[in-house]
Amino acid sequence: MADPNISEKVDDLADGVKSAGRSAGEGARAAGESVGEALDDAGDTAERRLRRANRSGRTAYAEAEDRFESEFEGIEDTIRRNPIAATGAALLVGVVLGRFFL
Repeated sequence: MADPNISEKVDDLADGVKSAGRSAGEGARAAGESVGEALDDAGDTAERRLRRANRSGRTAYAEAEDRFESEFEGIEDTIRRNPIAATGAALLVGVVLGRFFL
């Protein structure tokens, strides 16, 4: 025999499914917003770190360039003060490298 309240039970079940779907949608939306905010924060952090690394790299490059120029000027001054010794040293290096590679 059919239950006379079947239509009421079906309506209650439909309302329950509708409510569960709404809750699931709100949860998914909140999770999506949280993930989006986390990605934004991660992107901002990465950008700050890259900028800091860029500044550090530029500073290190400038310091290395200054040191190289200073050393090169010192070698250049030594060669100008002692051209014969510099020529002899260059010849000796050439002979050693020639014997090593040939």
